[in-house]
Amino acid sequence: MQGRLRKQSLQVEIATSCAHCGQAMHLVVDERLHWRVRESGADPHLFMPQIDWAAFQGRNIIDDY
Repeated sequence: MQGRLRKQSLQVEIATSCAHCGQAMHLVVDERLHWRVRESGADPHLFMPQIDWAAFQGRNIIDDY
């Protein structure tokens, strides 16, 4: 979201692990919400909500989505 607001190309890397097998995973997400996994063979199931920010009235998406 910050990349869109600032009109910059940004990406973030999330270091996590598989809840099923415990294998380490690194997810890379860019400002357009495109994502990829660095580890070959990993196929995570990600929830990427589509929020209409212009109409959103809540304090945050955790409590109000």
